[in-house]
Amino acid sequence: MKIVSVCAIPVDLPLPHPMEWATGRMTSQAHVLVRVMTDEGVEGIAEAIPRENIYGETQVGMVHVINDLLAPLVAGLDPFDVEKVHEAMAFIKGNLAAKGGIDVALWDIMGKACGLPCHKLLGGYRDSIEPSRILWLTSDEVMVDQARELNAKGYRAFKVKGGLDPDADIRRVHALRRAVTSDTRLYIDGNQSYTYFGAKKVHDALRGELDYFEEPIAATNEKDRVRLAHAIDIPIAGDESNFTLHDIAHQIDIDALSIMMIKIPRSGFTYGRKIAALCEAYHRPMMIGSQSESSLGMATLVHIGCALKTISYPCEFMDFDDPAAPSLVNERIRMENGRVYPPEGPGLGVTLNEDAVERYTVRG
Repeated sequence: MKIVSVCAIPVDLPLPHPMEWATGRMTSQAHVLVRVMTDEGVEGIAEAIPRENIYGETQVGMVHVINDLLAPLVAGLDPFDVEKVHEAMAFIKGNLAAKGGIDVALWDIMGKACGLPCHKLLGGYRDSIEPSRILWLTSDEVMVDQARELNAKGYRAFKVKGGLDPDADIRRVHALRRAVTSDTRLYIDGNQSYTYFGAKKVHDALRGELDYFEEPIAATNEKDRVRLAHAIDIPIAGDESNFTLHDIAHQIDIDALSIMMIKIPRSGFTYGRKIAALCEAYHRPMMIGSQSESSLGMATLVHIGCALKTISYPCEFMDFDDPAAPSLVNERIRMENGRVYPPEGPGLGVTLNEDAVERYTVRG
């Protein structure tokens, strides 16, 4: 089996509600659909996600990189030879999310060719995962109402976006803790926006209410990151400091983080597994982070979350159960009794809705 074509298609999916955090705001998912075709007619698909303010990759740039730079490098290679594919793509520096999209599409091909779902190919450790939902920056009242509604649907973990105002974050988490069930986990994502003293203040004020932190302090401020990790009694999870295998090795070396987060849009499945092996060797638990995926990308998250033994924290999801959320695929993610299950079928287990692809494709 050989790769005969790689095609990147820019899409723009309007969000039912805006998403706002300390360093940005989104009203639509300006993402890239990746389609990889083989000479045997097996096609792999993936959702590649550019974030210019995080990875430096734009939608226009990603389409160019995939179609004009990476596609010629991987043409003619066997999709099962993922290490060879990554070696070929390494000629183009950076562009983690573009390469991650191609990688996931290759695993989709492998699953379809073998008649197995990706989570079985990748490790097959569990059949479902516990989900977490993101509470975006908004008024306290709206955030509390959202948490109550999601709690009633079975969610028992919430990421609370914060980082701009420690006092407001303290007030917000107090309100949320009173509103949700006692078995619900709450954690704040500072998006690197706290000072050391701001993060310490939030921790001390929320002692017993906050279960863990995510990236409270800038990745470049290593001295204060390590200082905070040793000054508080809850784990700190990484994200913006966890881009590559080498980044994670460094964070382990300086002892700045207790929980390692992977985001499949920037690692793909192949490097996601390597990161998991590193974390297992150093006894670091992991979680799967969301990059604001649509249903196609969320299917990817479920598969890797079910596959890896090291995943021991709830995995982040978007509102896949919102019928107003646009989707590029025909299938919806299934949640039962507080657990999320991977789509059935080989590969990613989802099929493209070609009408939706046509509708949301960015032209010109």
